[in-house]
Amino acid sequence: MSKQTKIDLTFEQAMTRLEAIVAQLDGGSLSLDDSLALFSEGAELVHICNRSLEEAKLRMDELFPEAVRVD
Repeated sequence: MSKQTKIDLTFEQAMTRLEAIVAQLDGGSLSLDDSLALFSEGAELVHICNRSLEEAKLRMDELFPEAVRVD
């Protein structure tokens, strides 16, 4: 998956791919190089998910500025 394609992923798409990566890594049948490549991809996907969640939180703060915040 190219970097440009990853940028365009929705939160749900990134989570689905991340779950698939975790399943592959949990399988234990990958080489060290393949495991590291998947781990690296997973780290990028976590960043995408975190960014999406932060953007959603900011939108909610704009919609409901008076709401009590729980972090």
